[in-house]
This record gives sequence, structure tokens and C-alpha cells, in this order.
Amino acid sequence: MAKKQQPRLSNKKIILLAACILLLGAIMLLASIFLAPSADEGTASPETVQETVPVAEIEQPETKSDSAATQKNVVPETQKETEKPAVPEKKAEPAKPAEPVKPVEPQKKQLKKGSGKIAFVFDDAGHNVTQLTPFLNLPFPVTVAVLPKLAHSADAANATRATKNKELILHQPMQAINLSTDPGPGAVTPDMAPSEIRALIRENIAEVGPVKGVNNHEGSFITADEMKIGPVLDVCLDEGIWFLDSRTNSATVVPDAAKARGMKLYERDIFLDNSQERADIIEMVEKGLSIADKKGYVIMIGHVWSKELAAILEELYPELVERGYTFSTVSDL
Repeated sequence: MAKKQQPRLSNKKIILLAACILLLGAIMLLASIFLAPSADEGTASPETVQETVPVAEIEQPETKSDSAATQKNVVPETQKETEKPAVPEKKAEPAKPAEPVKPVEPQKKQLKKGSGKIAFVFDDAGHNVTQLTPFLNLPFPVTVAVLPKLAHSADAANATRATKNKELILHQPMQAINLSTDPGPGAVTPDMAPSEIRALIRENIAEVGPVKGVNNHEGSFITADEMKIGPVLDVCLDEGIWFLDSRTNSATVVPDAAKARGMKLYERDIFLDNSQERADIIEMVEKGLSIADKKGYVIMIGHVWSKELAAILEELYPELVERGYTFSTVSDL
């Protein structure tokens, strides 16, 4: 039995089929090139990709404070940065010289105001003139009490009278209660009769004087005995001079004896230099000022042998004047 012959493609058909295949491949290749998504778009589908809008293109709502002119001149930020005019560099200014530092002025202390007169009396002059000189050089009036019958009694008296605003009195020695204490030459003693006392006082005034007054040196015994102090006051009354009770005894009878004679009497208020310490002396001055505030004046007694007393008082003088005090001799009180 003969085999059935299978149909064969002709050469023309094969060539035509191959051409169609090539044409179809080319079309697919071109489609893949032009229809494939770009790298920037990624793999997202068109439905999920949202278009981004530049911030500068978004319309901002108008505010009430913005003016029309301002809105018209709005410039995009990028344009502003490129169009900013160049700022010229500032030249360095020369350094200013440093101002001198002003010293801090200390605060002026508040001075306690007062009033009244101050009378300083300096006892025990006559031993030498050297001790006396600083007190005669003080820039305010003072009273100097000179002891009698000493080597330089007359010299001290003459120097005092020759100095402006300085007053001279007799510093009359008298016996103290402690009988072992020697009051010095020319002293009134308990054994003397009234007539002897009067004669002695006149003799001492003549040696030192003329004087404006008399005060007692020591004398706590004599000033407590009216029979002894009375003759002293009699001479003062006759001479027209005053007596200053140094008050060396709280039991003094001098005020009563002076009142009985109707004569002028002064009394010591403060001893300045019982202590030689500076702080103690200043404290006594302040106590004296309190008395002047109340009484109108104060009498303060110091001694010419005090080494620092004159310097301390000279230092205090401007302040005391500023506080309102005035300086006086005893006579001018």
C-alpha cells in the first residue's frame, strides 16, 4: 500500500512567513521602546502619582495688613536672592581711647548737728614753754592756766598773752584730801589763816598776771572748806576776776560761797585726759558736746603735758565747726 505524501511549503511561502515574523518582532521592539515608563516615573501607576506644585505658585490668601502695592511687588525668593544689591563692607572704625576710670568718692559721713560754745582750758602750764606751744598754736580761742613760782611761770604767761585768741588765768595750787600729795609751790594749805591765804593769792596773781580768772590745781581739801576757799574768792572779787571751780571734789562748797558773795563763778564740766588713749579723749569730747547742746556751752579741762591732746583737738576742729559749734575763752562765755 502506497504512503500518503505530506504537503510541503513552497519556498515563497517560507520566505513570506519569515518576513512576517521579522516584521512582527520589529513592531514589538519599537512598542517596548516608546511605550515603556520613564525612570523618573518609577513603577507607580498614573492614578497614584500626584502632581507636585511649586510653593511659589500656590496662591496665598490676602491679609488685611498687606497693601496692594506690597502685593504687586512680590518677588519670588529665588529672584530676590539673585537681585540683592551688594552690601559694601564697613571699614573698621579706629578704637576709641578708653575713658579714665573715675575714682569712687567715699560717702561723706553724716555729721551729728549740735550747737553751743566750747571753752577749752589747759592746766599746768609753767614747767616749760615747749609743752605749751602746741596749745598756743591751736586755730581757735582757748584759756591757759599757769602755775605760780615755777622756773618758767612768767615765760608761759607772757607767751600766752602774746598769742591771739588765747586767755591767761592763774592755776592756783591747793591742798588735796590726800595730805601726802604735794600741790607744788605757792599752794593754799589747811594750816593757813584767811589773811595768809589772801596775801598768797595776790602774790601769785602779781607774778603771773594780769589774769582774767583763777582756777584750782588739786584742792579737793580746800574747796570743800568754806573757811579756806572763802578768802580765795574774796581776792577774786576785789580784783574783778572770776573763779573757775575745777570740781576735784564732788562735795565742793565753792558754788555756795560764790553765791553768798554775788560773784561770777564757772564750773568744769569735763576732764579730757584722765586717760591718754585717743579713743577715750574723743569720747570725752563727745560727752562735752552733749552738755553744750543742753546748756548752751561746755567747759572742758585738759593738761599741757598730754602728748596727743593738742593734735587730736586740732584734727577735730573742722568737723566741730561744721556741726555747728563755736569756740570761746571762758571769759567770753
